Amino acid sequence: MKTHVFLLFLLGICLFSCRQSSGDSDNRFSEDRELSGISRLKISGIFNLELTQSDAESISIDGNPDMAENLRVTQEGDLLILELKEFNSGIFDKKDLKVNLSISDLREFEFKGVGNIKTNNSFRTDQIRILGEGVGNLRLHLEAREIDAELNMMGNMELKGKADRVSLKNEGIGNVEASQLIAQEMDLVSSGIGKVSVHCEGNLALEVNGIGKVTYSGNPTLTKKEINGIGKVEAN
Repeated sequence: MKTHVFLLFLLGICLFSCRQSSGDSDNRFSEDRELSGISRLKISGIFNLELTQSDAESISIDGNPDMAENLRVTQEGDLLILELKEFNSGIFDKKDLKVNLSISDLREFEFKGVGNIKTNNSFRTDQIRILGEGVGNLRLHLEAREIDAELNMMGNMELKGKADRVSLKNEGIGNVEASQLIAQEMDLVSSGIGKVSVHCEGNLALEVNGIGKVTYSGNPTLTKKEINGIGKVEAN
C-alpha cells in the first residue's frame, strides 16, 4: 500500500502564514492541505480537532508553531493518522494547536491523546467504530445505521443524532451524555465511574459493573438488566 507522509516544517512563508500575537513576539502557524479518500481516522497527541462532513476533503492546521512542527500527518490508503511526535512538554504551557478536518465519510475513529474533539455538523455514515482513550471531551453528532463505541477516557462524551443499533462500552472516568442519540436497539456495558445517559426505543440490554449511574429513556424493552457492584440504573 502506498504511503503518503506529510511532515509539517516551518520552512518559510510559502508553507505557512504568521500572525503576531498580542503582547509578545510569538507567531501562529497556519496551513491548509487537500485530502482524498479518507474513511478512517487515528489521532494521538495534544490538540483540538473539529470534524466536518464535506465532499471537499481537506485539513487545516492552526496554532503554536512549536507544536505544529512536531505534528505528523500520514495517509495510508483510506486511513489518516494525526500524530504529535516527540516534544518538550514545556511548549504546551498556554499554547494550543487546532486542526480542522473535512472528510466525506468516517467508518473508524481512534483517539489516544489529550484534547477536545467535536463535529461541526451532523455526520452521516453507514456504520462507525469509535475507540477512545486519553483525556479530553468528545462531542459527536452522528446519523448511522450502526455505532460501535468503546471508551476508556477521563473526560466527558456527548453523542447526538440517531442510529438503528448502538453498542456502547464505557470503562472511563466521566459522563457519557447520549440521551439525544435516538437508538432503536442498544447494548450498553458501563464499567466506569460517572453517569451514562442513553435513549433507546426498542430492545435495550444493560450491564453495569462500575460505581456510576445509568439512566435511560425512550420506553425500551429491557432484554437484559445486570447490575454488579454499587452501580444504579434508573428509567426516565
